Amino acid sequence: MEVNLDVSDDGLRDVLAGLRDDGTDSTAVEAKTARDGFPTDLARTLSAFSNTPGGGLVLLGLDEGRGFEAIGVYDAADAGKRLASVARQRVEPPVSVDVEVREVDGAKVVLARVHEAPAAMKPVRVHGSRKAYLRAFDGDYAMSALEEQALIANREHPRFDRAGVEGTSVDDLDRGLVAAYVATCRASSSVLARFDDGEILLRTGVVLPDRRLTLAGLVALGTYPQQFVPNLVIQASVVPDAGAPGGTRATDARKFDGPLPVMLDEAMRWVQRSTSTRVRFGPDGHGHDEPEYPAAAVRELIANALVHRDLGPHAMSTAITLSVERHQLVVANPGGLWGITVDRLGQERISSARNDSLVRIAQNVRLDSGARVVEALASGIPAILESLSVAGMVPPAFHDQGVRFTVRVPNHALLAADDLEWLGTIEARLNDAQRHALVAMRHGQVWTNRSFRTQFPRDSTVARADLQGLVDAGLAVARGDRGGRTYALAPALEAASGAPSLKFEDVEVPPSRREANAARIVEALRARPMSAVELMAATDLTRPQVDYALGLLRERGDVGLDGRRGVRGSVYRLVR
Repeated sequence: MEVNLDVSDDGLRDVLAGLRDDGTDSTAVEAKTARDGFPTDLARTLSAFSNTPGGGLVLLGLDEGRGFEAIGVYDAADAGKRLASVARQRVEPPVSVDVEVREVDGAKVVLARVHEAPAAMKPVRVHGSRKAYLRAFDGDYAMSALEEQALIANREHPRFDRAGVEGTSVDDLDRGLVAAYVATCRASSSVLARFDDGEILLRTGVVLPDRRLTLAGLVALGTYPQQFVPNLVIQASVVPDAGAPGGTRATDARKFDGPLPVMLDEAMRWVQRSTSTRVRFGPDGHGHDEPEYPAAAVRELIANALVHRDLGPHAMSTAITLSVERHQLVVANPGGLWGITVDRLGQERISSARNDSLVRIAQNVRLDSGARVVEALASGIPAILESLSVAGMVPPAFHDQGVRFTVRVPNHALLAADDLEWLGTIEARLNDAQRHALVAMRHGQVWTNRSFRTQFPRDSTVARADLQGLVDAGLAVARGDRGGRTYALAPALEAASGAPSLKFEDVEVPPSRREANAARIVEALRARPMSAVELMAATDLTRPQVDYALGLLRERGDVGLDGRRGVRGSVYRLVR
């Protein structure tokens, strides 16, 4: 998902609230203390943000170990100048940053908006080491050689789908698929209708003049494309829930191969088998079955991944992945968006195809049902959004990492008829996530920023805006601050809701994430003193989570450190 990098006063407050909710940096925000001097590792972060779609935000003067408290920097003017200098001299080529000094809670904080580099300049490398970085979760990771090649290939419109595949010929095409394909081509074009089958295959980019198949032709119409391109498959799995036996990594793992229409058909049927069917009651009181995920949305999600995946040599070792998780359906393919950004996806008349030859061929390839694999260019995302909306579901979350594109479709209960009728009495204009959240509140749900984002995948800034919007509309009330803020149905709506609802006084507000992690560390240290690395293994927490909770425990005097932080052999122990 794309992170809102609004750095107005309100936007910055939302960014800070998101960091405090999560207890760690985010995909698009990196916070550093800089209290005792200028950070020495910012070049990697600038490289990562400039290589990642959307760029990112660097904040100097926040202490992650103290809940991202604003503590100020050693010298705001000097820190701002040095940060700008790093952007000009420590990365190649120089990156564009907007640096300013802001006041947060009475302390001066240096803010730098790092812009994404133009495609022709990627990958941006750290001077000296020549390493290039990408942003993932809360850190920067060095790109592999294959990932670097993916960015280099994106400097101009990819043409890998038009390349000939050595060792192939028209004998490697599926006759049934070809017969249906040329018939559709003739029916859709008066010009193609004059040609024989062989001429149509040549003119539409399925074969080359030397009779070799193009990669697009092989993938779309080949008898068994994986004979030549083994990893152009879909890897599917169901992620086990919390009750699964220890060590279980996935269930019902499947690999779908064959030509594009076969993979699409089989993957769609697998999703239907691997997800549930719910009964939804209409206004007439009669129930009817509805799939957990609308078939039209699933079809378009998988088709988009198949036709828009990166087909370059650098991506040939990577498969499309399809995952059914407890709260969402996830589809990911190698290769980021081409010629379009996440915020423009689904807008009318906006189209972009990484593999334009494959897309054109796929428009005339039929599934067993008779439907085209691709109905029309730019129709996929709008079809997904429309089918989810008709089903009363929230839009999917899109995340473009540059070298990989991921779509997450949230899973939640369908709205019942009485809930829909109740929503109809509310005059406020709400988005789909707010509607579902409000109905859940009607039935007793108390939301936090984190639980809301888990149910309706979005970044913390958007989640906070959605929840605050319910408060501003008088539909919800909020209690607490920072990571402990909770949201419940407004008392004025409880009597009219017609469904049992809980008051704040009746709800045991769960401890903050920071407190919960601190408790896990204390429990682990009851056995023996441990290093930070050992605590990570004992608690199954990430390093930022461990450091964050240890900061709280040391501040309270509950935990002591034998040695120095970051020095090998140093261990943490319980003081009392």
